[in-house]
Amino acid sequence: MRSHWKPVIAVLLTAPFLTELLSGNLPFSAFFQPQNYLFLATVGYGFPIVLLREFAVRRHLGLAGLFLLGLAYGIFNEGILAKTFYLSANVPIGTFSGYGFTFGMEIPWAITISIWHALHSFIYPVVAISYFFPKDRETPWLTARAISCLAVPTAAIGAVVFLLPTKDHPAGNHGLLILMLALMGLLLWLAARLGARAALGGPHKLRSRAFFLGALAFFLLLLVPILLTFVKVPLWFFYGYNLLLVSLILYLICHRRCLAINEVLLFAVGDDAAMAAFGLATTIAAGDFQRIASNTSFLLLFGWVVLWLRKSAARDGEIT
Repeated sequence: MRSHWKPVIAVLLTAPFLTELLSGNLPFSAFFQPQNYLFLATVGYGFPIVLLREFAVRRHLGLAGLFLLGLAYGIFNEGILAKTFYLSANVPIGTFSGYGFTFGMEIPWAITISIWHALHSFIYPVVAISYFFPKDRETPWLTARAISCLAVPTAAIGAVVFLLPTKDHPAGNHGLLILMLALMGLLLWLAARLGARAALGGPHKLRSRAFFLGALAFFLLLLVPILLTFVKVPLWFFYGYNLLLVSLILYLICHRRCLAINEVLLFAVGDDAAMAAFGLATTIAAGDFQRIASNTSFLLLFGWVVLWLRKSAARDGEIT
């Protein structure tokens, strides 16, 4: 039986980089503290991402299903581990503080950050690992025993983190925990219903516009919501904008039978590169040298990935 430990380790090691470090949520000094990185590489990102990827492969889900699984991960990350859904003040992006806080939840923030996690924390790492490990792309990585070894500590530690108070967040209540689990279960069920819509196929024709569409996604999915909350548009407008955007995303995905994995990866690089460029601009203005170095390194990495994709496509005569 073929061993799949290499792609599993790759997910565990790389997923936190494309989220916590790229977003600037954690500086270098905090990110690389052994206890922080160990938590992020396992329960924080690695274990749940691998488990959701396993769910997707075993049910032959396409990109639309992956998006819904990513939303479920966003709920796990921000609604259970970080508990930022329940902040009325000091939300990680300050423009959301106090905007649309209803029934004990900062709903506009929950929507925006869950969509962000669906892409950056789940789809992009899974697509990248699938591209660079093509022989492991369509096969399960874990045995039933390995699934239990990852799922049990993830669920247990997640519940403990949620229910215990920290210096930044009060203890979560059981009702909200049940609600988060119910929403995650609903998203997994819907993902299974969508099935293989927009299957990820092997590398094919590489259209450069995918990179620019990815950069546009960063603007539409993150910067526009921030702007809307900054000017305090009516809530119905904010919710309508997000509903329209998510519906459009699912429509564009679902009407495609198959998407080339190298094109999806190029889209991801465009989104990530736009975030790194935006972060570089803001950190230069602030004089934050740690984040300047971090964002510059990411831009160099993404430039290398683009060159790699173009070189591979040129070798096969598949650039347009």
